[in-house]
Amino acid sequence: MLKKLLLTIFITLSANADSCWTSLELSKFAQDELDDKATFTIRDAVSCEAVSFAEFYLGSMRFKADAKGLVHLPMPPEDMDRQLPITIKADGYITAKEKILVTFGSYWKKQFLMSKKLPPQSARFVLSWGAKPSDMDLHLVANNYHISYRYTKNIPQTARLDRDTTNGYGAETITVDALDQEDAYKVLVHNFSNNASIDNKVQVRVYANNQLENIVMLSTTTQRCLEIASIRDNVITYETKASDLCQR
Repeated sequence: MLKKLLLTIFITLSANADSCWTSLELSKFAQDELDDKATFTIRDAVSCEAVSFAEFYLGSMRFKADAKGLVHLPMPPEDMDRQLPITIKADGYITAKEKILVTFGSYWKKQFLMSKKLPPQSARFVLSWGAKPSDMDLHLVANNYHISYRYTKNIPQTARLDRDTTNGYGAETITVDALDQEDAYKVLVHNFSNNASIDNKVQVRVYANNQLENIVMLSTTTQRCLEIASIRDNVITYETKASDLCQR
């Protein structure tokens, strides 16, 4: 009986090991809300390591992350229902700017991913989501190659799948070392596990020209494969539409 229990615990922990946040961490952060404080956590989009001592701005308020990349904030008023701008800065990283929804006395989002600075002509795509679907895949399809977990994972000095996550939240990250002006690219999101529909927690952060160029937020859909961006002549065009390229 004890052996079976230990095996169950081992399997559970192992299954969460490839996510940037384990279920134990997320449970602890949820518990913090009962103590009237919100814990925001900042991780590297490739390594999932903590981004230590980042500067965190929520509206006009300034906070400082600790060595573990954690920022502790007071809970918002229960009657607040609005979006607040946030800015996150850290040495060696691209500054992140976005908005978070504050409603019913809670922050809608508390997990943040940042990208280290990139060389000119490089691009990085970072997929994040919620607990379900458990396994989301990111794809980069070029004229002569297809980067994803199911296809080619790494073409040296060209493009690579930096990180694959199979148990929720992300990150799932693809980096292009140098966009080829003569090539054409498509960026796709695949609901691989399909144990829940894609919802508005599914987001793709696009880093190009050494900045966070866009955050693509998906809407709830039963479609499993979505093209979210195309690139031609080094110009990124954003349009979300169904695709059949995820399994081709």
